[in-house]
Amino acid sequence: MENQHQIVLEEMRKLITKSCEFTENLSQDYYGFQKALLKFYFQAIDVTIDYDNQTILLWNSKPQSAREFRLYDINEAVATKVSYSSLEETLKGCLEVGDSQTRFYKTMLFHYNKPEETVMPASA
Repeated sequence: MENQHQIVLEEMRKLITKSCEFTENLSQDYYGFQKALLKFYFQAIDVTIDYDNQTILLWNSKPQSAREFRLYDINEAVATKVSYSSLEETLKGCLEVGDSQTRFYKTMLFHYNKPEETVMPASA
């Protein structure tokens, strides 16, 4: 089982690297991937990544009291700003080992890790 966790983490690292290799326009898929990873790690309701200012804005729910906890209400959410110098390293720092994390990462890999188009050799 430990080997499977390591393989999944290595594939996630490769996908993170691939998602951060853009010069001007980031694909919507990779933006969705980055947001989903940050939302999962920080348990946020919403995430906004500002590539120009190198900041991540996290919206987390804030319960009114311990007994009165609702799923979330965006009007009562608390915003937290996180600065980064390397988005790739920040995203890789969000990777954790655990059964629920591995299940989530497998889902992410299945959804976002598109294999490169390969050319099939011609039949002789």
